[in-house]
Amino acid sequence: MSRRQPATILEAARQQATLTVVGLWIAYVALGGTETLEQVGCFLGGSVVPDSAQYDVLAQALNDSFVGLDLDHPVPYFEELGLL
Repeated sequence: MSRRQPATILEAARQQATLTVVGLWIAYVALGGTETLEQVGCFLGGSVVPDSAQYDVLAQALNDSFVGLDLDHPVPYFEELGLL
């Protein structure tokens, strides 16, 4: 697996799932995410790297959206990124 940056993965998945940043943030908060909408935007833009816990909540929110689109779970979780 390539060592892609979290922002690249999250933003590409958000676009593929056709979620707005606000829509992703709402799903993220519903799953227990604690960062602000602005901070999630920074994660997606790559100016801030989320910690592993926040990344995994975003990945789960995206994967839940993909399940709703019958697309399985394409977003890897933090431990699968090889960034540790």
